[in-house]
Amino acid sequence: MNLLVPPRCFDPNLPELIDRPGVDEKSLCEELQTLERTNRRFGGHQLVLHYLQRFLHGKPLTSLSILDLGTGVADIPRAIVAWARRRQFPVSITAVDRNPHVLRLAAEACRDWPEIRLERHDLQALSYAAQSFDLVLCSLALHHLGSEDAVALLRRMREIANRGCIVNDLRRNWLAIWSVDLLARTMTSGPIFRKDALQSVRAAFTVEELRVMAQEAGWNDFQVKRHHGVFRMVLEGRK
Repeated sequence: MNLLVPPRCFDPNLPELIDRPGVDEKSLCEELQTLERTNRRFGGHQLVLHYLQRFLHGKPLTSLSILDLGTGVADIPRAIVAWARRRQFPVSITAVDRNPHVLRLAAEACRDWPEIRLERHDLQALSYAAQSFDLVLCSLALHHLGSEDAVALLRRMREIANRGCIVNDLRRNWLAIWSVDLLARTMTSGPIFRKDALQSVRAAFTVEELRVMAQEAGWNDFQVKRHHGVFRMVLEGRK
């Protein structure tokens, strides 16, 4: 396995550029737009919607409340609301990020989406009550945390969720690292995305690491599946 999977490269003292204070807002905006395009073009939105439909099929509801953690520019909440509107299905989403500059950009993007409420919180200090949302989502944020903090977040997600959670993240392996490095160099000239994309996949967890962390966090009814070839994985937890 060591030939296929390098050691995790994560240093809390050297965060990704998008997580550092004082990032130029124009560059930040370009980074978030690139992430949204990447999610749309390479199936990130469809992946979450696939699991959302699985969740609703297993637990029929007349409406749905969602907490989206590390929302960025809230492109996934907007994709969910667009899907729900087409089906006339009531949904309300609380979208959380800790960066005020990111939330300001998200607010601009969500002006025509009243179903989405934006709130500022640190993912390591969430104040929501137990079982206060039907579903808790976390997309492409877990790899920004150390292992212990990731377990703590998974445990907290389990507490907040009334019915289940979906964690969608990158997978760490050599092929993903090489591919992401190439894509980052050819997709955009933005310096933040070029650096952060490679750092993200090097800091990502493996399927087995995510499975162990879910167990440590107290999840019993869950599964972790690989998606998008070598690039993504999803933890689906139910209560």
